[in-house]
Formats: sequence, structure tokens, C-alpha cells
Amino acid sequence: MGRMVKIGLIQVKQREEDPYGRRLDILEDMARRCYEEGAELVFFPEAYQHVPDRSIIRRPAELREKYDAWKERCGALAREYHAYLVPWDYEVTPEGTVCNSSYILDRAGEEVGRFHKVNLTRSELAAGLSHGEDFPVFDLDFGRVGIMICFDNYFPESARILGNQGAELILYPLYGDTLLPQWEIKLRARAIDNCLHIASCQIDDRLDVAYSGLVSPTGEVLHRLFSAPSHLVVEADLAREVVTNTMAVPGQRENLREYLKKCRYQAAYGGILEEAADLRSWEEICFNSIK
Repeated sequence: MGRMVKIGLIQVKQREEDPYGRRLDILEDMARRCYEEGAELVFFPEAYQHVPDRSIIRRPAELREKYDAWKERCGALAREYHAYLVPWDYEVTPEGTVCNSSYILDRAGEEVGRFHKVNLTRSELAAGLSHGEDFPVFDLDFGRVGIMICFDNYFPESARILGNQGAELILYPLYGDTLLPQWEIKLRARAIDNCLHIASCQIDDRLDVAYSGLVSPTGEVLHRLFSAPSHLVVEADLAREVVTNTMAVPGQRENLREYLKKCRYQAAYGGILEEAADLRSWEEICFNSIK
């Protein structure tokens, strides 16, 4: 056993009749349940408090007011339990754009970093959201943590960049998914490819497809929530190594994560970067197809 961290997994019940304020109360209550059971970190799913109406994206003044109030409330909760909290929200940036955002509050309730969803769906682009531009990794007192949100997981580069930057745990808030059984296969593959833990947190709409859970660096589904609302405090060993022996030499041991970094021939991957040249035309295609 190495560096253990206790993570609070939650799965909320999606009910259209619950107003915005009630949804915030539910998130806070579920976080408190996790903290009372020893969680050191809790994170919230994508979009829950603003479902099903995303029209607030077009009302930045109202959105900013709600965002600030919720962040202050979450900061107080993190301070109360001296634990990390990772809320999700729509965020109005200083430039006036709106991003799909998760941010990390430390044990004192202070922000230590934020992530803006990089890969947006057509509906998100049409709603007025703007892309994030990078995949930052954050140094917490128990290890290095990265974030990807929902559709980001469709792109293996998302987890790869986080892994290359040293992430030991990826937090993966999402609304849900529509692909069975591909969702779990992709989640496990991202963990295997990068030798890290991935913790997911979702709304309950499609429990037969996606779920809140924890996947190990070897792709094992260590924990899974099967109902909503529900919560579970789980442990992840961030010092866990994946060991291999690619040379087939008796007694040889290789830390696979470090070995892959040394052996990956990055000069051959230029074709991935060429896709970025079509970003603007892709956004135009999205808007035109929706119209």
C-alpha cells in the first residue's frame, strides 16, 4: 500500500421537478454524507444543477451571480470538513465567454485550479459554450490530479495529456452517455493506457450505460454505484505501480508508466496535431447542421 486517498463517489437522482436551489441542497447533502464517512475529496457531476434548461448560458449576469454564490457555499463546506471539493458549473470567464467548468477547492476552501471542458458537443456549441484550451494537472497534498469532463473521454488524447503531465488520478464528471458497452470499455482503456486511476461521477439518467465509479491503473472496475441517489467512500492507492517485463528477462521489472514515456516515439504522431487546423470549419459545420 502506498499513498491512499479516500474519494467520495456520488450519483444523484435526476428529477425535472427539482428546482435549482433544491439541486444544490442535494449536492451539499451528499457531499456531507461522504465527508462524514471519511472522504478527503468529493466531486460533483456535470450539468446537474442546470438540467434540463441551459438557457442561463445566454444570461451571463445571472449566471455569474449564481456561480459566485455556489462557489462561496462550496468553499465553506470544504473548510468545514477540511477536505477537497470539486464542484462543477457553467462559468463566465473574464473575457465574457462561458465555459463548462470544474474547479478544485482545497482543504481551506480556496481554489487551487480549474479546468474548462475542451471537447464540446454540437449542442454545447449551439448553446453558446466556448472550448477550454488545455488539460492542466493540479498538485494536491495526496497526489497529482487532472480533470476531464464527459465528451472529453471520447478522445484518448485527453487522458494521455493528463498522464504525460504526471496525473495519478483523473476526475471524470459527466452528464451521461448513450453508448453501451463502449462507455465502460473506453473508461477502462484510458486508465490502462496511462497507468492511472479514473473516478467518474454522473447523473442517473442512463445507469445501464454509464455510472459513478473507480477504475484502477490496470483497468479493473474497483467500485460502481448501481442506484441513484447513492454515495460511496472508496480508497485509491495513488502509489500503485503497473509492472511489466517487455524484455522477457527473468527477474526484470519495469514500471510501465515510466517505460512507456521513454519508449514512445512521439515524432510519428504529427498527424494528430493536423486535426486542429480544421477546428474552425468544424464549429461552422456544427452550427450549420443544427440550423
